[in-house]
Amino acid sequence: MCFATEEEEEEYDESMASQKNEVQNVIKSLAARLEDLQTCSELIARHGAALQRSLSELEALDTAQDVSTRLKSVSERATLFRITSNAMIHVSS
Repeated sequence: MCFATEEEEEEYDESMASQKNEVQNVIKSLAARLEDLQTCSELIARHGAALQRSLSELEALDTAQDVSTRLKSVSERATLFRITSNAMIHVSS
């Protein structure tokens, strides 16, 4: 038969408590990263839709003045989309 000493039992309990804390910390970290990714995903979807709308509006324009105004809008939306995409790539790594 195998009998554990009181000291061995304490060491085992401490080891289990340490492992439990470590697992809880990993879960918290993963949950935070998941939340960041979900936020980035929502922003990418929103910015992507806005960019698509701007591109569609640009295709429908006739005058040069309207085109120049819309090009600025498309450029700004493309920049927002790129920034958000890069943020998601960074969070994913």
